[in-house]
Amino acid sequence: MTDMKKRYHNAEKLLPWNIQGLTLNTAPVFHWISERLFYYGKEEYRNGELVRHYRMIDALSGKERQLFDHEDLVQQLGHELTFPDGIWHHGKFRFRCDGINYCYLTYEKKLLQEPDGPGDDISVSPNRKYQIRVKEHDLYMTDTEDGQEYRLTYDGEQDNEYAGRAEASDYISAQRFGIVQKPGILWSPDSQHFLTYRIDQRKTKELYLIESYDRDGLSSIRPRLHTYKCAFPEDSDDEIPQAYFYMGDVQAKTVIPVGCPPQSVEGGLFSERWCFARWLEDSSAVWTTLIARAYKSASFTLIETDGSYRILHTEEDDEFLNMRTFRHDGYGSYNCSNFITPDRKTLVFQSEREDLARFYRYDAESGECLGAITPEGIMAGRIIAVDGDMIYFMASNMPDTSDPCFERLCRVRIDGSEFALLTPEDGMHKCTVENDTILDTWSRADCPPQTVMRRADGSFIREIISADITRLLEQGYIIPERFTVKSEDGYDLYGILIYPADFDPNKSYPLIDYIYGGMQTYNVPKTFQDRGGIPGREIMGGLEELAQLGFAGIILDGKGTPGRGRTFHHFAYENVHGCCGLADHVYVLPQLKEKYPFLDLDRVGIWGNSGGGCATSRAMLEYPDTYKVGVASAGNHDQRMYSNIWVENYYGLYNEEIYKKGDNTALAENLKGKLLIVHGAMDDNVAMSESMRLVDALIRADKDFDFFILPRCNHNVPADPYFIRRKLDYFVRYLLKEEVPEVHFR
Repeated sequence: MTDMKKRYHNAEKLLPWNIQGLTLNTAPVFHWISERLFYYGKEEYRNGELVRHYRMIDALSGKERQLFDHEDLVQQLGHELTFPDGIWHHGKFRFRCDGINYCYLTYEKKLLQEPDGPGDDISVSPNRKYQIRVKEHDLYMTDTEDGQEYRLTYDGEQDNEYAGRAEASDYISAQRFGIVQKPGILWSPDSQHFLTYRIDQRKTKELYLIESYDRDGLSSIRPRLHTYKCAFPEDSDDEIPQAYFYMGDVQAKTVIPVGCPPQSVEGGLFSERWCFARWLEDSSAVWTTLIARAYKSASFTLIETDGSYRILHTEEDDEFLNMRTFRHDGYGSYNCSNFITPDRKTLVFQSEREDLARFYRYDAESGECLGAITPEGIMAGRIIAVDGDMIYFMASNMPDTSDPCFERLCRVRIDGSEFALLTPEDGMHKCTVENDTILDTWSRADCPPQTVMRRADGSFIREIISADITRLLEQGYIIPERFTVKSEDGYDLYGILIYPADFDPNKSYPLIDYIYGGMQTYNVPKTFQDRGGIPGREIMGGLEELAQLGFAGIILDGKGTPGRGRTFHHFAYENVHGCCGLADHVYVLPQLKEKYPFLDLDRVGIWGNSGGGCATSRAMLEYPDTYKVGVASAGNHDQRMYSNIWVENYYGLYNEEIYKKGDNTALAENLKGKLLIVHGAMDDNVAMSESMRLVDALIRADKDFDFFILPRCNHNVPADPYFIRRKLDYFVRYLLKEEVPEVHFR
């Protein structure tokens, strides 16, 4: 075996499908049985065999014991369970395995098969009595006690249906993979009312995919055309999908329009993970935050069960509001950090008006601001729980952390008193607060997860479990090193470096810059083994595999990311083409060379997907003397052709002069290095036309480059085995300048 083939063999060990399950107990999930007892799933190796079982903990005493005989369950089932999975309640453990529902009677040690529950296309009320589905664009409700079905609406139609979704991103992928859309129904806690919506996309223009590959059941090899709706920034208001709210009454069997302003939307409005509204606990009303097109205005709106509504507060910004940015705000599944108290007297609203986000208190009747709740100097983020007048929330930009984006749990009373930090460890924390107990899993890119239990005042009770990464390290995983550098204008910038596997300080190594460039999140991993939550993706953007081949790798966040306040984030305003600090990446390279003398700045490569694909092509064209080799996959290379929801957030409403700055094809003449462009033909997030336009521009400029299409692939190009191998090959061939061995990844 040649040296390079051996390196590829070592790289293959770190591919996503080869390291799955090698890290144990990284994200334990907790289920409460009572106000005192909860359980979680634990994994460990015994005599070389993976053992999985459930443990129960007494929150008062901290004592732990086995929940039930898991080994007996596995023996009766005939194979190991997907883990953790299932719910235990009063001696019954219910779970689903291989498409079958089971109930294990833990006291009797008896395994029973159970009938299927409601389908994924049905929304079930909290009391399990009512079910709602969409048929031919309208809503139908079934009373499960008598089996009677009632039609609730009569005016649904194609492209203007109830409880559906705007097509745009991933719409065709969901159809291809058989993913069923659950109706967009938000039930009141008492099951008597529900909030829903109707999405009007009748005038929304279409995009196209051509399916050219073979698959089972086809009677012809003729290519199949898929169409889906997607609005661009240039489109008028009546051409973008708009969601109109409706209130449903179970007893009256009516659905009435709310009448509040519609919400621009991409996808649906209500899901278990991602929700645009939240009910008061007494079921008397529901609130939502309506965000205007281009994110310059947001209105906290209270909707009553009779369909009337009131706007209690409107927040405005002359550039853009940092709201609904995935990781940094929210309250449970509700995706904004705001709420109204149960007595309806006080509104709590998160705002960046003073740069770092704070919670502010308002009189809900008069709208008067009663002052800030959280102290200056920290950034208030996601709300974890509200207990009486105490707010538990995640906060970043705290002075004693090594990275300002690290989030830790704090609490404060609604009047601004008794502020306290509850989880002091220097890292990124994921917390739940329930029954006066904090369950906290924290980690860093260079520190494996640890899970601890605290009382609600932050006092330590015990460590629950620590992750086991032994087998991951045995595969060759390299713990990243975190670093800090300075931007040209003096900002601290944070990143990670992964050393080459064969590191020798006397040698020189080429550098790969793994970039994203989207302004809605940061790219530098803040938690251990972070891959952004996207199935099939490589850890650390594949830098671990590249390290095995002889490369050093960095991930760096430049100016323009969220999580560090308005000023830092707003470097992205009217600057999407800046790719979240691409210029910072170039500027700090000499500093990195000073920190790490083994880096060869004459051999710098770059790669990324989606916004990272855009940033890669931009880097190769704007900084051709810095970046010598690039791999750009699924890139939105011209912002005029991407979904209006995302682009308008940062560029504002369509202005041709500004938007043209986001057209990378205009720089095609600048290409000097080796550029590989890749796109999935079935990409229903970033249309393949984006890459085709760049290809066309490079051809017209008579530039040499490489390009291939993945006929079956959607937007998740980085998870494709063929792409992963070709990406590695490209950097080995043109940056290492070594012969590529014949290897295959599957």
